[in-house]
Amino acid sequence: MEKVELLVNNNVDVKESLEFWGDMDSYNENLLEFKNSLKEKVNNLEYYKNAKDCANYAIIAHSMKSEAKYLGFKNESEIFLSHELKGKENDITYIENNFQDIVNTVNKIINTLDEYFNSNDKKIILIADDSNIILNFLEKNINTNYSIIKAKSGNEAIDAIKNNNLYAILLDLNMPNLNGFDVLEFLKEQNLTNKIPVVIITGDDTKETIKKAFNYGVLDVLNKPFTEDNIKRVITSIKNFYERDNIWKK
Repeated sequence: MEKVELLVNNNVDVKESLEFWGDMDSYNENLLEFKNSLKEKVNNLEYYKNAKDCANYAIIAHSMKSEAKYLGFKNESEIFLSHELKGKENDITYIENNFQDIVNTVNKIINTLDEYFNSNDKKIILIADDSNIILNFLEKNINTNYSIIKAKSGNEAIDAIKNNNLYAILLDLNMPNLNGFDVLEFLKEQNLTNKIPVVIITGDDTKETIKKAFNYGVLDVLNKPFTEDNIKRVITSIKNFYERDNIWKK
């Protein structure tokens, strides 16, 4: 978990935060949401500062303090706390004289999280489907903790399998040239069917098709049309696959 060390080296208490959030996926989701909200919150703080509206200033500072604390940014949380308290005391002089501390703190958090989320050790999920609509819908609704590779044919999927250390594969059975079963056969030949969890994507839910796919050792089925909840379900199945066998090396 090399990327976590980046946070730890920036005095982020990841260990305690995980006790609150439960797992890295939830933690990362909330980290990203926090990062994306900071600029707007600073703009709101500046607006209330200029308007000398200490009550609303304190409300925003309180929100930033709480989020920073639960995400492990304890030192930064103390900065936000001081501004929350001064807002409640209507101490506009302190707020005006020390507002740059808020700006500097937020910039530090954003820079740290930008580096964290741009690091290259995300788990890679291959999505193979000849429909751009499905590819884009899946990519949009899969957790941002994962790096997505898209393939529009069986040939492209096999190339991606050869050239990447894949965490999981979402595989459409009906694709041009080589189809999904051809890809499953390739995985079987390479002894990868028990190492990389495969979720098949299909509009053909006949018993024969599903049975044939499961004979290749696929993990789960995503039946078309599918919803965001269906996607969350198969991602959970993939995580459970690794947690059960404890074979994914982070």
